[in-house]
Amino acid sequence: MRYPTVAMIAASLCLATAAHADDIACKSGTAGQGMSIEKAIEKAETLGYAVKKAKRSKGCWEVEGFDRNGAEIEIRIDPMSGEVVKPAKWRAGRSSD
Repeated sequence: MRYPTVAMIAASLCLATAAHADDIACKSGTAGQGMSIEKAIEKAETLGYAVKKAKRSKGCWEVEGFDRNGAEIEIRIDPMSGEVVKPAKWRAGRSSD
């Protein structure tokens, strides 16, 4: 009975950590300040990602796409500093079956 409880606690901690990571927000500047969406896409491509979609989220540029191996990624770029504020979230690439 003790092992299922430990497993549930561990799973809860993992989910809490993942949820906290999604709470990352960027410093907001005034309208027109900071990097454009085109520059955010260019930055992601410079990092080696094939960009599928980019949008503004919580003050950041949220970029989704694929790495060189075909795995899906998601990064957030601070429009004021141009720095990646959320490391790549790696997910399994699509299988070709």
